[in-house]
Amino acid sequence: MKVKPFGILPSIMMVVLSVGLVNHVLVIPLLFDSAKRDAWISVLMGLVVVLPWALIPQLGILKRLKGKPVDQWLKEIMPNFLAWIMMGIFLLVQLLIAFETLIMTVSWTATTYLPNTPSIVVCVVFLALCLYASISGLRTIAYVSCILLPIVVLLGDFVMSANMPHKDYHYLLPMFENSPWSIIKGLLYTLTSSTELFVFMFIQHHVSGKFKRWPFLFLVVFLSMLTLGPVMGSISEFGPVEADKMRYPAFSQWRLVSIGKYFEHVDFFAIFQWMSGALIRLSLCIHILSEFGPFRHAKKRWISPAILGVIILVVSYFGINHMLEFKVILEKFFLYTGVAIMVLTSIIWIVSLFQKKQGKNNRSAIIGSEEAEQP
Repeated sequence: MKVKPFGILPSIMMVVLSVGLVNHVLVIPLLFDSAKRDAWISVLMGLVVVLPWALIPQLGILKRLKGKPVDQWLKEIMPNFLAWIMMGIFLLVQLLIAFETLIMTVSWTATTYLPNTPSIVVCVVFLALCLYASISGLRTIAYVSCILLPIVVLLGDFVMSANMPHKDYHYLLPMFENSPWSIIKGLLYTLTSSTELFVFMFIQHHVSGKFKRWPFLFLVVFLSMLTLGPVMGSISEFGPVEADKMRYPAFSQWRLVSIGKYFEHVDFFAIFQWMSGALIRLSLCIHILSEFGPFRHAKKRWISPAILGVIILVVSYFGINHMLEFKVILEKFFLYTGVAIMVLTSIIWIVSLFQKKQGKNNRSAIIGSEEAEQP
């Protein structure tokens, strides 16, 4: 799939919108379920764990890819069957992310502002928009992100500032109120949301420029702050007990916003924030699955996204009608996926280091033999 290259900044903004949805919204109820008042500690501990992974194995892989598609590069550094296993796991995670995004978006829509609209209608309309964006190309998704992200960030700063009078940070204490396992469980949830940065491996060959250490460091910290902000905000505004009862704590913060006596009920801005992140997130998943998945050799560009769209629609609609079972699956997904991604990417990075050293030794041996043959 040929894509006209685009810059580092649009790619980062696209990933921020995609990963930002899970960091800022989806993972927060799970954090409160596990760590309660200590949820903010889990986020900080998760940042300490994610930073070394992002700056060493993940960034190291991006530098060694050197613009090659990740599937081709994996076949160069390891046996083909291992490369296919690695690719299969990563693509399965992308498919599960697509299911999760559509199910949570439609469920939230039904419980907030479109309660009387059939879920299948919301599914079809929103999925059609994402399919159109995916078929339009990765470059289109990236530049749409450049338009949406500044507005989303400004709205986030607005709700944070407007709710300052309602915040009481004494609710954050005492620390370590619950068991160590509850905090570790919350940490594992944050790892899954933050390690979605592996998506850079699947888009880097369309990006012009090199990934640098300091911008990558800032990106990881910024994404963690996207989780820390609403977690601390929910606890300080509602208290740990009420925040734990809420299904969407980040959205509930919008309902507190009021400026003066006449400016209130601005929670419709949250719709723009959520839909912006969901649009980019689902479109990006469909594009990656279309480019690297089993239907990538289809003659027409739209065939692969269309097949994926049908699969996502059927599975997601089933999940919407079985939310209790879906919640159990979602908890297991967030509990283990982050660790699995960190382990897989670390293995790939170590193998690439070994292959690089082996390549240098082979070149040295060839040069030495050529010199020995010369009279």
